[in-house]
Amino acid sequence: MAIGKAQPAEQRVHEPQITHLSDTEDSQPVILEPYHVDLLPEYGYVSREYLMSGVAAGESYCTRLLLRCPADSTQFSGLVVEEPSHLWGGTSIWRHINRWLMRKGHAWLEVDSQSPSAIGKIKNLDPERYKHMHFIPGPLADEFMDTIPFTITVTRETLEQSYVDFKKQWWPATTQSPEIITAASYALRSGQLGIAATRVILTGLSQTGGVTRRFITHSSHLRLPDGGLPFEAFIPCQSGGEALPDAPGAKIIELLGESEFQSVRLPCGVSGQILGVSHRRADSDSFRLYEIAGMAHRESRYPSDIDKKRWSVAELNGAKWSTFPNSFIYHAVFEAMERWTSDEAIAPPCGATMQTIGLSDEIVRDDHGNAVGGVRSLYTDVPLSRIVAATPKGRPNWYCGSEWSFTPETLQKLHGTVANYRRLAGLAINKQIQAGFLLVEDAEVLRRETIENVIF
Repeated sequence: MAIGKAQPAEQRVHEPQITHLSDTEDSQPVILEPYHVDLLPEYGYVSREYLMSGVAAGESYCTRLLLRCPADSTQFSGLVVEEPSHLWGGTSIWRHINRWLMRKGHAWLEVDSQSPSAIGKIKNLDPERYKHMHFIPGPLADEFMDTIPFTITVTRETLEQSYVDFKKQWWPATTQSPEIITAASYALRSGQLGIAATRVILTGLSQTGGVTRRFITHSSHLRLPDGGLPFEAFIPCQSGGEALPDAPGAKIIELLGESEFQSVRLPCGVSGQILGVSHRRADSDSFRLYEIAGMAHRESRYPSDIDKKRWSVAELNGAKWSTFPNSFIYHAVFEAMERWTSDEAIAPPCGATMQTIGLSDEIVRDDHGNAVGGVRSLYTDVPLSRIVAATPKGRPNWYCGSEWSFTPETLQKLHGTVANYRRLAGLAINKQIQAGFLLVEDAEVLRRETIENVIF
């Protein structure tokens, strides 16, 4: 079991004040990443925006909350996925889990708890609508974006150090964030947002995965105004750091893609958030770690128009953007956490890590160059290509994977015939379902979109 630093005495956060922000023809919510917002009516969901104000870190604040939930409150499951917006804008968890979440009747809450993005990316885009938003003064989002370490002429050691130094700038600029995140959980539970949450999961991806990790390690002493624990669970995704401790009273699933390893990112000139294997630890009654072979930092299977525009500058020289379905892994992991935090307390699959060389972050690879071990999938067990989990094209393209398709001759050597490929692929999908890392609904999508379209 990982050993965490000693926590301060329990501290109740201040009760927040909530104000609803209505939509008008002249004033609409700022949505930085409008992925699948168009699907809300299809699932009977609505989006509501609020201002939340109070005191955090001894100073006043006012920030934005964005809630997506069933229009009919009787259809709400009671579970909310709470996601802080990224230090320089955006909410990646919603992008990955929105269909699963709406199928299940859950709710999602964006909390603009980090002042650089709340002010720099929300308020600055509509100063009138968000005129009351304020935090302890600090740097803005674009100032952080301009200093993200990136170079192709660097050693592993200097790249690692530049990233460590970069991360040290985050937390002094977000000192009010932990208490704001906790206050948002209270707002969800108290009915002030129009729903009454019974379970709240704090989660994030990349930088906000780091926010979630840091809450576990530095802020688990925080309590709701009524003295209760703010979160039933934490799911930090695709971040990194030292092995996490258990969180008293809460469950933790840490989700990591192959792309977070320094050995994978080094050709891109970007530091990995995982350094060595110091993040690894054993399972416990409240902790699991899943490392996903073949998974990139962000999904490219279903690109948005914004994604396509960004990628247009990259020449892949014969490869194609990865079709690895990150979102399907996320669906299964969040489903596992839903069950783990339910009254039945159904334990999730055991932890799974990729094979590495000793204690290094060098991943062991098969004859095709694909990672060995970790959470397995159709893409790794019945491969059609060599998967590159971090594309060496610099930012912003490094965080999307790419794949080098096998030749028809290679496919024939591996699988024999198309019919045999489909048989093997079906077995691999069933195995992944049984292992708990693929939902039946998503398996059917893989059959239609991938398996049934293969010819060689």
